[in-house]
Amino acid sequence: MNYKKIVFGVDVGGTNVKFGLFTYPERELIIKKEVKTPQANQNELLFELIFNTINELVQSNQFEMSQVHGIGIAVPCPVKGGCVGKCPNLSWENMDIKDKVSQYFPEHVKVEVANDANAAALGENESLDNPYNNAILITLGTGVGGGIVVNHKIHEGSSGMGGEIGHMFVYEESKEVCGCGSVGCFEQVCGTKGILSYAKDLAKSQQTSINLSEITVKDVFDAAKTGDFVGKKVIDRVAYYIAKSASILAVTLDPEVFIIGGGISKAGQYLINQITIHYKKIARFTSGNIPFILAHTGNDAGIIGSAHLI
Repeated sequence: MNYKKIVFGVDVGGTNVKFGLFTYPERELIIKKEVKTPQANQNELLFELIFNTINELVQSNQFEMSQVHGIGIAVPCPVKGGCVGKCPNLSWENMDIKDKVSQYFPEHVKVEVANDANAAALGENESLDNPYNNAILITLGTGVGGGIVVNHKIHEGSSGMGGEIGHMFVYEESKEVCGCGSVGCFEQVCGTKGILSYAKDLAKSQQTSINLSEITVKDVFDAAKTGDFVGKKVIDRVAYYIAKSASILAVTLDPEVFIIGGGISKAGQYLINQITIHYKKIARFTSGNIPFILAHTGNDAGIIGSAHLI
C-alpha cells in the first residue's frame, strides 16, 4: 500500500469495541473490526485490547507502527481534556484515558478522546459532501443523546457535559423520575420507553392497527404512515418535543443544521417532515430556517468521528 500515514478511530461500548483504520489526512476507511469488550479488569484489559487490536490491524494490512499518525477514541461518558470522572458502563472512575492509551504506543502517536455521542456528531457532519461549520446531532433510541460541533470541533463544555441534550427539561406533564434523577427530560418523552408507553395509553380509548402485545417503535411509525390515529398522535408528539428542544438549542448555539440519528430516525423523511412543521411554528427569529437532515453513516459514525479527532 502507498499510504504514508494512517489514523485509527475507536468506538468503545459496554458490549463491543469498534475499530476503523483510515488513511490520513484523507480519512478514507480501509477496514473495520469489532471485538467484545472485556467485562472484567477493564482498567487494564480494555487498554491492552485497544493496543493489541490496533497492532494486529497495522501488521495484517502491511503497515508499520511508524505510519500511525494518531488514535481517536470515543467513550460512553462525559469527557474533559481526555479524562473521565465516572463511566458506569465501563467501571472507570477518575481516569486520564488519553494518558493511559498513550502509554501503550510510541511517542509520535497522537491520542485524543471524546464522548461517544459528540464523536458521532463530528463523524456525521464531517462525512457530508459539504460539512457544516456548526452542527448539532440529536440521537433518538432507548435514550436521547446528542453532540455539538462548533467550528468543526466538538464542544465538550466546562466539565464534559456538553451535548447531554436528552436531559433538557421540556416535558412538564412528566411525573415519573428519569434515570438522571430528575423529571420532564427530553429523553422521557422521545426515547423508546416514552413512545411505547404513550401508544399503549392512547390505545386504551382509541382503535389502532398496532399489535400492542409485541409493539415496537417501528410498528408505531409504520401505523402512522398508514393513517392510524394512535400512530399519528404518538409521532406528532415526538416531533413536537424534538422541535421544541431544537428551538431551545437554536437560540443558544445557533447551529447551521440539526442532524437526526439513532434507531428512531429510521422513520426517515416522514419524521423530518413532521419535526419541521412544528419547528417552524416554535422557532424564534431566523433560527426557523435551520434545516433538519437524517444521519447517514449508521454504526460507523463513532469510528469516523473518532478518526476526525486527530
